[in-house]
Amino acid sequence: MTEIYPGCFAGETSSGLEVLVEPMPGFRGVALGLWVKAGGREDPPGREGLAHFVEHMTFKGTTRRTALALAQSIDALGGHLNAATTAEYTFFYTEVLSAHLPEAWEILVELVTSPRFAPEDLVRERVVIAEEIRSAEDDPEDTAFRLLGELLWKDGHPLGRPVIGRLDSVSRIELEDLWGFFGRHYHPKDMIFVACGGVEPAQIFSLAEGFPSRPGSGNVPLRTPPQVGAGLTLAERDINQVHLVLGFPTVPASAPERYALEVLNAILGGGVSSRLFQRVREELGLVYAVFSATAYFSDAGVISVYAAAEEKKLPQVVEAIWVELEALRRAPPSKEDVERAVQRLCNAFLLNLDDPSGRMVRLGTLAALGRRPLSPKEVLRRFSEVTPEAVQELAQRFLGPEQAAWAAVGPSGERIRRALRPFVEVG
Repeated sequence: MTEIYPGCFAGETSSGLEVLVEPMPGFRGVALGLWVKAGGREDPPGREGLAHFVEHMTFKGTTRRTALALAQSIDALGGHLNAATTAEYTFFYTEVLSAHLPEAWEILVELVTSPRFAPEDLVRERVVIAEEIRSAEDDPEDTAFRLLGELLWKDGHPLGRPVIGRLDSVSRIELEDLWGFFGRHYHPKDMIFVACGGVEPAQIFSLAEGFPSRPGSGNVPLRTPPQVGAGLTLAERDINQVHLVLGFPTVPASAPERYALEVLNAILGGGVSSRLFQRVREELGLVYAVFSATAYFSDAGVISVYAAAEEKKLPQVVEAIWVELEALRRAPPSKEDVERAVQRLCNAFLLNLDDPSGRMVRLGTLAALGRRPLSPKEVLRRFSEVTPEAVQELAQRFLGPEQAAWAAVGPSGERIRRALRPFVEVG
């Protein structure tokens, strides 16, 4: 067991399970998470949505407990139990009173080591996931971001495929696919156990040592970095607005530029005081929703800008967005703008640390992306060192018009093309 920064400990069990523990003295509860270093990027071609399907099926029962018994067990503890699948990892998590730590740990271990995968559950859950996919496809914002991913991470790269899958791919997933994925990736050497809250490191490592061993050395995913695309992609829907997303490729999760990029994003569209919100919504009154956001992967990253507006306002909205992008490229933001953005990011970061689940997700996500967690003090220091010139340099480096990928969903593809012609090559 090693102290990787004051109050946070790391180690590895005899079975190869990575363990991270951050005690929070005075807390009655504990957040537990198990990360599997495999997600949608590991779905075989034609079986998109497989990692997500496996996650769903683990909750349909284990070799020891039915789905109902699992639900009753966690409810009896007064806790909650859930999971999520992303492009690069899957994680299972729970939060309970510290007194119930052993029981909660036992349930988590069951989920990821002994699922039942019964044929009748497969049939039912396929329908449930199909409804989840239809719900996403009915949401124009979700659709716009899905289209952006397909265009930005080009040539069918796994990062551009929907993690939940498509109706046709999910319809082809069978029991042997579930067992194959589970066998390849649900190995202790490809997992991370994280505990934060009212716990002691020795207690957590003692529990983790009981995690069942499996033969073999694990199956670290072999991933190919994506090639980036640009241009415009469209989808027509019978809706009243145009939902528009611009995406600019940036840097991976381990890049040191992340801190300055987060400041850039905060200034651009990361909050209600941001330039996009204040200009496009508050001053011009063109939209209800406008924002920018960042996302990072092990070998790629993106900063995106989203807006939804009445179709006839689209040219004005895009012009206003582009003015703000160009302003950040032409001149550094003021020192006061950077200080406000840094203050916002640091305060949000510190608030997240007040919650055991927030700490758990931070540690597990960093580890799953191959990053060594930094101390909160070091994170705050790195944010404080961001300068206006660093923000402008990143804007010049990443926010150029030739680098933008555009995706839009609206009632008329032809009218959207005409509106965007001054800004992007529409073919």
